[in-house]
Amino acid sequence: MKIKLDIDNKNYRADLSLGQSIAITLKPDEAQPNHFGAPNATSQTLKVGDYIGDTSSGGSCNVNILNIIPHCNGTHTESVSHIIDELFPLYAILGEAIFPSVLITTKPEIAAGIDENYIPSFDENSLVISRNVLQNKLTAYSDAQLQGLVVRTLDNNLSKKQAIYDNNNYPPFFSNDAMKYLVERGVKHLMVDFPSVDKMYDDGLLSNHRIFWNINLNETRTNAKSTIEKTITEMIFVDNSIQDGLYLCNLQLPKIKTDAVPSNPVLYLLEEI
Repeated sequence: MKIKLDIDNKNYRADLSLGQSIAITLKPDEAQPNHFGAPNATSQTLKVGDYIGDTSSGGSCNVNILNIIPHCNGTHTESVSHIIDELFPLYAILGEAIFPSVLITTKPEIAAGIDENYIPSFDENSLVISRNVLQNKLTAYSDAQLQGLVVRTLDNNLSKKQAIYDNNNYPPFFSNDAMKYLVERGVKHLMVDFPSVDKMYDDGLLSNHRIFWNINLNETRTNAKSTIEKTITEMIFVDNSIQDGLYLCNLQLPKIKTDAVPSNPVLYLLEEI
């Protein structure tokens, strides 16, 4: 099926038969990405009395119990409730599940070589995505096209699908200046191929999350300026065959009442007519 749409007074078309998922397939009990030393996602057979949910063991059907930590076990989308006391489930705040998005590719820079800020502070060897890089990449796009932003980092290889992020594999993150720029541009749905938009060990401040949702440092409540309708999706994987450019994104989410859920962002190339 093909559709036509208008974005910022320009006409585009997309082929909905050519969607490309940028989610990592989560494989319980197998190799999988992991962040912050959390337990891996697992699956076990349901057993209730004489019933066993395993056809290979004589059960009438297969029924599994899944144990997943969405924030740490793979591609996930989170709401502002990740950092506050109030619960805003994603299904309640996501106004439009389909929106224009821009895909960019960038190589993180060593913090010592950039003149930008982060709270609490950069480590000298921190790998950082800077405001300057984002400005250079996004100048050609309008704010209307930037409802979503997908960030692919280099080096980009299949090992990201099973990456263990720890002190031996420290992930990149945004400078505070870079996050402020994305807020200025009106990005509502941010998608990245690393496990957190913030530094892995940041004294619990999550300053970039707070900038994105406009939550004051060290506070756990929204305020009059908070932007609760926005989402952050982390630990995606964008195959090298998918070119940078303008897409339509369908952010597919299960309806679970919590702050973060496994998710499946799907991209459809937009062609200007």
